[in-house]
Parts: sequence; structure tokens; C-alpha cells
Amino acid sequence: MDDNELSQQLNTTSEVETLDVAAVTKSLGVSRVTVLRWIRAGKLEGFFRIGSKWLIRKADFDNLINKKINNTTN
Repeated sequence: MDDNELSQQLNTTSEVETLDVAAVTKSLGVSRVTVLRWIRAGKLEGFFRIGSKWLIRKADFDNLINKKINNTTN
């Protein structure tokens, strides 16, 4: 495998769908402060942080929603 093939494979396998805090707040109808509190409390995993900007994996967001749905129906 040459360097170009390895680079393409790494880029393909490392792609992760992410949401920013604004997208989460809009989707759930909660404030930015609430989302940041969830990240600090470990209820929602903050995937990557640059300065004050957080990115959240879409899979982690989906897990949060599924947990809430399961807790509501039980």
C-alpha cells in the first residue's frame, strides 16, 4: 500500500458526523448553557473542543435521544 492509498483509507475511516452546540440546541429546544452543562456532566459527550466551540458526535446525540425515549416509555 502506497502513501496515497493509506492517506485515503485513513480519511475514509476517520470521518465522523458531528453537530455543533447550536444544532443540538435547535433540535432539542434547549439553551446553549443546558447543552454545555450536559457535556460537563457527561450526559452528552463532547467530541472535540476548539476554544469555546464544542463538536458532538451525531451517534452520541442519537444515544442521548434514545436514552430519553427509553426512560420515558419505561
